[in-house]
Amino acid sequence: MKLLPLYLLAVATAAVAQNATFLDGLMSTLENAGATSLTQIASQLNGTSQGQYLLNSISNGDAYVLFAPNDTAVSNAPSNLTSSPADLFAYHVVHGNFSGQSTTYPNTTVGRTFLNDTTWVSLEGNKSQVVAWATRSDGNVHVLNQRNDSTITNVTTYGNLTIYIVSSVLEWPDNFSGTVNADAPYLDGLSELVSNVSQTFYNGSDGTTSNETVSRILDYGFKGFTLFAPNTTAIEAIGSSITTYEQNATLMQIILSNHIINGTSVYSPELVGKSYISAAGQTFSFHINSTGQYVTMGSVTARILQPDVLLSNGVAHVIDQVLLDTEENTGAASSAYMCRVASATSAAGQSTTETRAIGYSQTEGLASGSGSSASSTSSHSAGVAVRGPSAGQMAALGFTAVGVVVGGFLAMA
Repeated sequence: MKLLPLYLLAVATAAVAQNATFLDGLMSTLENAGATSLTQIASQLNGTSQGQYLLNSISNGDAYVLFAPNDTAVSNAPSNLTSSPADLFAYHVVHGNFSGQSTTYPNTTVGRTFLNDTTWVSLEGNKSQVVAWATRSDGNVHVLNQRNDSTITNVTTYGNLTIYIVSSVLEWPDNFSGTVNADAPYLDGLSELVSNVSQTFYNGSDGTTSNETVSRILDYGFKGFTLFAPNTTAIEAIGSSITTYEQNATLMQIILSNHIINGTSVYSPELVGKSYISAAGQTFSFHINSTGQYVTMGSVTARILQPDVLLSNGVAHVIDQVLLDTEENTGAASSAYMCRVASATSAAGQSTTETRAIGYSQTEGLASGSGSSASSTSSHSAGVAVRGPSAGQMAALGFTAVGVVVGGFLAMA
């Protein structure tokens, strides 16, 4: 009866030894590629169960991408990132072979990483966080949503790993308020609105109902959501109308809810040729041409200026128009939400990583040349500098009333 524990111990010891062999080879490759500082972090992986799982996964022969920050990047990285080696590595590893992947912004490539630490990630179905990248108009591949611009400076391989040497350590997405604060110079009016507007909110974790600010609901009330956020220019363009609607809580709730897909994070490559139901029960539809990607609701069509602004619990897309739709269908909203919850619950028992790019390999029908040109225009239009898509710009208008639209199915974290 004592043989089984001894056998399990032998298997565990062999796994650690295999990880150590793989890690030695990886560290040698990283050193030769100018990522020596990263090896000091990598050397700690085999000492934790999380790190051992990660090493065991990426040494299993499947194809993976490792975003490897160079020495300068690691030395300049915030301490909150480098203090957690397993989480740091987990967010820099993507499952799949992306060697043939080429997207020109505003097309994006979105891959699922291994980061699923609930301290940092709260996506539907307990999915791991994603990372997005694309070629910008300067001809370089940039990792999006980074406070410090991160470009791929070199590519090498180690066994089944494709290693992208990058110029900055990748920061995993923050919650809504954290992202807004990071882009505060561009979001003064929007940030003020979501902080000042309150909404009745049902807390599913303890069964209580309270009045919460929109910013708090966005930070902690969702586990998977998608925002279509008008930028500052769009909101200013209908300033007098917004003032009027703010005096009618019901209409404002409907308008704001019609900027949200509740219960799921829909990244831009997944929008093409699809339709989704908003949190107010109206239909989002999407089309694309040589000038960009567009979202339509009712009689309003908006261009997606900046796609895939990643959040800790969802994703946002900056748009250039307010989706001024005051129609609602609570039955359709509730039905759509419950379907998404069921899907996420089913997914929770499966692998949290995809093995290829999420959605289309390249946004269908959007020419690379025009996409590159649109990149420069989009960044300027949305008022965002190096960081790329600005979640805060999406925030202000659209998303105050989400928690009650489907009868309080959202739970505070």
